[in-house]
Amino acid sequence: MNVLSGFDRILNDHIAAREMTCASYTVSLDGEIVCENALGLADVAAGRPLDRNAVMRLASMTKPVTGAAVMLAREMGLLSLDDEVSRYLPGFARMRVAEFDGEGRVVGSHPAETPITVKMLLNHSSGLGMGRVPCPALAEAGPEATLASVVPLYAEQLLDFEPGSAAAYSATQSFDVACRIVEMVTDTEYERFLRERIFDPLGMRDTTYAPSEEQLSRLAVMYFCSGGDPVPAKPTDLILSNVPVTFRAGGTQLYSTLPDYTRFAAMLCGGGSWRGVRVLAPESVRLMAAPSLPPALQGGCETWGLSVRVIRRQSWPDQPLLPGAFGWSGAYETHFFADPERRLSAVLFKNVAGGLGSGAVTSREFEREVVSAFCGR
Repeated sequence: MNVLSGFDRILNDHIAAREMTCASYTVSLDGEIVCENALGLADVAAGRPLDRNAVMRLASMTKPVTGAAVMLAREMGLLSLDDEVSRYLPGFARMRVAEFDGEGRVVGSHPAETPITVKMLLNHSSGLGMGRVPCPALAEAGPEATLASVVPLYAEQLLDFEPGSAAAYSATQSFDVACRIVEMVTDTEYERFLRERIFDPLGMRDTTYAPSEEQLSRLAVMYFCSGGDPVPAKPTDLILSNVPVTFRAGGTQLYSTLPDYTRFAAMLCGGGSWRGVRVLAPESVRLMAAPSLPPALQGGCETWGLSVRVIRRQSWPDQPLLPGAFGWSGAYETHFFADPERRLSAVLFKNVAGGLGSGAVTSREFEREVVSAFCGR
């Protein structure tokens, strides 16, 4: 009997209610999968069942991969988390902060007093790309746009707030800057760096920005699901749909499979090592998973580490994970967590266009069911 048979019933209920078409998950203890399943259809029209090797879009679950890449560059002695971004991209030395009227319209600006640091890029406190100020540089990216051609243009954009004075989610821009810095300090194209230092060592053969024809044949179809017949999403419905594959976004755009991301999550849970393969130093994972914002900005049960959500205190049933657990989600309702004290990691893949990301009901249900089944709370 599947230890998570109760969660399977929950997923099947959501599928029957046409709130999603499919879901798959793994649970790992000490880096070894102890429970997994795949339910529903990856392609409704073709009747293709979802299986564990289906390719899915990670959306914002790309961000922890970027965080790991930055930490690797730090381990190599090529950057510091406290480095000012302008050390690598001089245009960022002259940032300006937007001024808004009562209706949220930009009515002016003033020079930023605090420089953006590498750490701020990863903990959502940079003020860059937090959603209030439009981002024309990325929206107008040409057919051959790259990190090298687009990221310097971000320096011309107004900041949403004074760096370090607040925290608000940066969907992609802060992480794009982090990727470009990794490229510059390693003198290596970003995806190649990921391939050599993270993906290949972990055997993540299907994780990529540009899927092959064979991988696309395994891509799960994206659907809008609202209780009626699932509606296939058009390419223009997807995140950064106008950005070419030449642009390696730091906050989204990676494709992966459940086995691939399971290895990545287990590596983080294992302090940077999986099955004897060390990808990150334990200190790097500790820094990623530690609260990184000033105390006044840390909030309640959850806060930001470096590219990941970090649990500060348990509050059952809304927050079942222990303090020190961490992870993140994607807009299409992918989700993962790592609970190092329990040596437990888990990954949930869904495929819902216009999904709720970290706010998805099934993400919290997943955490509760896994903790109840394997830890008894």
